[in-house]
Amino acid sequence: MGLNKAMARLSRNFSACRLTFVASLGLAFGASVSGQVEGLQSAIKSIYKENSEAVVRVIVATQKENETESDEPFQHVFSGFFISKDGKAITSSMPPKEKSRVWIEKNGISYLAEIIGSDTRANISLLQVINLPKNLSYIELEATEIEDLVGSFAVAITSPLIFDPSPSFGIVTGFESSFAKDVFPFTFIRVGLPIGPAEVGSPIFDISGNLLGISMASIPEIASSYIIPVKAIKRIVDDFLDRGSVRYGVLPIGFEERADRYNIERGIYVNKVVPGSPAARAGVQIGDTLATIDDQKVGSLNQARDLIFFKLPGEFIHFKVLRDDKELEFAILLEPQEDHLPIEAVSEPEKEDLEK
Repeated sequence: MGLNKAMARLSRNFSACRLTFVASLGLAFGASVSGQVEGLQSAIKSIYKENSEAVVRVIVATQKENETESDEPFQHVFSGFFISKDGKAITSSMPPKEKSRVWIEKNGISYLAEIIGSDTRANISLLQVINLPKNLSYIELEATEIEDLVGSFAVAITSPLIFDPSPSFGIVTGFESSFAKDVFPFTFIRVGLPIGPAEVGSPIFDISGNLLGISMASIPEIASSYIIPVKAIKRIVDDFLDRGSVRYGVLPIGFEERADRYNIERGIYVNKVVPGSPAARAGVQIGDTLATIDDQKVGSLNQARDLIFFKLPGEFIHFKVLRDDKELEFAILLEPQEDHLPIEAVSEPEKEDLEK
């Protein structure tokens, strides 16, 4: 009996200790979660405080071709933000200069602006404010590392409708250089941030306050949006300042990403060759496997499109391809888009022939 009493007492003591431990663990976990939430809240507030003064509302009044001078012009409203102390700002793409009047609204004051350059393909414009606001705040275009961002927090500061700049946050959800049948000129960042019509053109930051890019399109079906990364923005802005438009290069070959013939791994394959082009004359063939671009190993179609986009038109791109276990090298001119005459690609062989 004495042994049974001792065991019962020991069991009660153990249960009490376990309950105390669980309670302490719960309190510690609760405190940890509370601390993390407070940290996230503090980070969002800090990002908003440091950057909201640079965010503006952009209004574009466009006269339709069939309207008379007495007709009211149609207005578009976007978000945007200053990127330099001399009053340059970026926003969504604009209608042609000669048909538009643009101004920027900040703190209830309107500032007339002119369009330096606008590009519909990337959906971005560069503006110059004519009369600068006092104490102008701006966001520098400093490129940050965007790899391994999926799952990270993203913070937007938008200028929605008639409201003051407002913060919101979501999660980085992916990277794409195409959507359905639409092919992008470079890789966009996809974020779980719903962007309204007047919010396109907003700056998006990571949770450390680094600028990720500018929102350029909404994906309402999944409450998400696409971002142009800072590195691409800088390339586009330089083109606007240099010539008023974006320089795109065109290759006489095309690529696709698909599984290899053994269905073991994915690769990048040549799927188009323009007949009579330098690439065709050099011997590039449909079905060649892309290995490197300018000595950089290519593991995805996103990477291939980025490497091509950041190469200037008129320069040669060096490719290495694999064909029948042999490595072949080619140097192909990246033709300026405006000088390129579109030609139908040669017919593709039957897929079963490519996969043999």
